[in-house]
Amino acid sequence: MSEIISPRIFGVAEVNYYLKQYLADDPLLESIAIKGEVAGFRAHSSGHWYFSLKEKDCQLKTVMFRRYTDQAQVMPHDGMEIVVFGSLSLYERDGVCQLYAEELYEVGGGAAAQALRELSQRLAAEGLFDEAAKQPLPRFAESVGVVTSAQGAAWADIQRIAYARWPQLRLVVYNTLVQGDNAPAELAAAIALADGGGHDILIVGRGGGAAEDLAAFNSEQVVRAIHAAHTPLISAVGHETDATLADLAADVRAATPSHAAQLAVPEAAELRALLEQRGERLRQLLTRELERRRERLMAQAAHGCWTRPLQLLEPAIRGLDEAERRLTAAARTEYGSVGERLSRQAARLQLLSPLATLARGYALAADERGVLLRDSDEAQIGQRLQLRLRRGELWCRVEDKGKTEA
Repeated sequence: MSEIISPRIFGVAEVNYYLKQYLADDPLLESIAIKGEVAGFRAHSSGHWYFSLKEKDCQLKTVMFRRYTDQAQVMPHDGMEIVVFGSLSLYERDGVCQLYAEELYEVGGGAAAQALRELSQRLAAEGLFDEAAKQPLPRFAESVGVVTSAQGAAWADIQRIAYARWPQLRLVVYNTLVQGDNAPAELAAAIALADGGGHDILIVGRGGGAAEDLAAFNSEQVVRAIHAAHTPLISAVGHETDATLADLAADVRAATPSHAAQLAVPEAAELRALLEQRGERLRQLLTRELERRRERLMAQAAHGCWTRPLQLLEPAIRGLDEAERRLTAAARTEYGSVGERLSRQAARLQLLSPLATLARGYALAADERGVLLRDSDEAQIGQRLQLRLRRGELWCRVEDKGKTEA
């Protein structure tokens, strides 16, 4: 009869504890760097990050506690390839082997991130991101230029929202690459072309993506093209968490292309409501002004100048009558004085008048030209002379002449 030996039976906690200690004793797992793709990323309200590192069909649970997340230089997202530094251990409660992350970096992002920081600092020092240089968006845009890929979802979203808000809008797409080695040059050229297109607003952007997909919007060439644009420009690159240098250079940053369309294009219904509100306000102002002027007119109509106009004019009429009386009296006095002076002067003139001399029996002698003769030497024997009497004239001829004593 063979002896049956019963195996020892372990509890789950014993096994998990043993495995945890076994893993802790392995120096390789105590400090390890693992590369993989982020999947199922979740940022807890406590500040801890939970995600998996994925490679092909394999996954490794990963946790990064808040004391390490606060110091992280990059926030992971699904699809990002990263390198995680930490230690492997067993989470006894769930019996799950997981990676406890202490540091993480985007693959290839160390040097690239440093270069991006240096470029950002240099462009900021030149003033390309200054708030004072940013232009306000016009309130009512009639024409919008969009610099993006005509085949991308961003262009479709912008069209859908813009035309829904304002069907009469002029919307023009400037097709360009938005990622890849040739994208920065094409984007910069498209921005310059759109800037000369006579638009009220420009939108420059694309949908979200990994950091390498957004690299063109962190290029110096694109940033300088945005800064040089004279047309107010909205950047719409990726999702709200994807910030680029293009966002910093633009006049306004939109969280998404759809949000950019909402910022650029007024909604027809809102505009109608605004016009109705302004119209009502204007009617109220006109009504109040008309009422104010009516009250003012009624107050003036009740004034005595309208009910008793002649009574108001009576003092002026009396003044005019008195002035007329005084003027008439003064004129009569002056006329009498002048008449007397004229009479005296006329009497004096009468005394001095040659006619008065003629009236006393004298005559005036003149030659045929009418020149008065004062001396007998002025006349010649046989000369025809004119004698002017008090009444009438005589023509005679000189037969003789002689001198008299003066």
